[in-house]
Amino acid sequence: MLKHTHACVEVQRGPDRIVVDPGALGQPPSLDGCGGVLISHGHYDHADVPLLEQAVKAEIPVFGPADLGATVGSQALAAYMTVLRPGEHHLIGGFSVDVVGGRHAAVHPEHPGPENLGYMIDGRILITGDEHPHVDAAVDVLVTPVDAPWLRAVDLIDFVRRVEPGTVIGVHDGLLNDAGLAVADAVLTSLPREGADAAVRLAIGDYYDLSPGAAVR
Repeated sequence: MLKHTHACVEVQRGPDRIVVDPGALGQPPSLDGCGGVLISHGHYDHADVPLLEQAVKAEIPVFGPADLGATVGSQALAAYMTVLRPGEHHLIGGFSVDVVGGRHAAVHPEHPGPENLGYMIDGRILITGDEHPHVDAAVDVLVTPVDAPWLRAVDLIDFVRRVEPGTVIGVHDGLLNDAGLAVADAVLTSLPREGADAAVRLAIGDYYDLSPGAAVR
């Protein structure tokens, strides 16, 4: 797994690669040779509209929730993307993808957020987007926000206790300064005491080996 910016990660296996949540914070990833782009929801930090419109124009498959095109205001994206729904199973770019989730975590007392989809990849890697979805399967690698306007540390800890993942990869850190990153890292350091086997936050360009005995390089 390669970390791009903020919440964007790339899952690789041999020649196969898919990109998840390429947002508009930082340098966009290259989509050359990409077998699919998965979007959890339509907030700008997860969905870079010009990049996604370039992808559909280049016939690179883009997948996401039904309201994605409307949320980001792109008719081209709405017309050419593939809509996914919770409970579905797909083969995307050579990877098995089970769709979970449903709605972005609450950010306002009266106004619900957009749809949010989580993706269970190859039955073991859960990428949550901006919510804490319910999953029945065991999670080997959990990719989830370590910081967000909607996130409290206690909620992340409760989620990790429920899921009991092998490794937590903390993302969604693109708005933090050095002090904020230190706090996020302290929260991650606590997670092996809360049900995870290990926890790490990847810097931009870091690679995490998803095979047994994983390591950052």
